[in-house]
Amino acid sequence: MELISLPKTANFTELLQTQPVVLLQIGSARCAPCAAIRHRIDAWGQAQTGVAGYYVPIEDFPALAAQLGVLTVPTILVYAQGKLTIRESGCFSLDDLLCRVERYRDLCIE
Repeated sequence: MELISLPKTANFTELLQTQPVVLLQIGSARCAPCAAIRHRIDAWGQAQTGVAGYYVPIEDFPALAAQLGVLTVPTILVYAQGKLTIRESGCFSLDDLLCRVERYRDLCIE
């Protein structure tokens, strides 16, 4: 899995149905931590299956960010079987978050 940029024409509801687990990183081009997190998620994702990952530039998707209640970047949202299961913003442990993503993926795939 590699974070791909969310297409501007994407239907968010349908997007959540693409994989058992969907990870969204909401970030900004002007945010250095966002770039670092994206790089780490891409490296982690090389060995992952069953997780779809999308990068959502907040500048391009202000309405979606507002709908999701995102007020700051970086923000990570993880959906398992279409339901929000993990939400982290600002300063958080990416290692702990990725471990939780793996657990949800294992539960959803079994």
